[in-house]
Amino acid sequence: METLGIPVATRDSLDHLLGIVNAAAKQGVEVVFLTGEGVLVTQDPRFGELAGRARLALCEVSFRALGLKGEVPGLGFKDFATQARHAEMLEECPHYVML
Repeated sequence: METLGIPVATRDSLDHLLGIVNAAAKQGVEVVFLTGEGVLVTQDPRFGELAGRARLALCEVSFRALGLKGEVPGLGFKDFATQARHAEMLEECPHYVML
């Protein structure tokens, strides 16, 4: 099965992210890593729609730097990651789309 990496670094990308994940779910496995202002998409109630549909990780440094705290739907403690984990995730992706 192919893997599509979707690094998200922009705050207004949830609509595109949901569309890409919905389309990609029919073809394979998705990997989503939220970084920089991309972590702000977690504050939209629709973000929960991604739970179970993609493998998610979030840059904890960006999350904290933007003043966010608390739980995020679809993310466990280990999903709050570093940029090193981001790089590892992308290494396993032959294709990726940057948002």
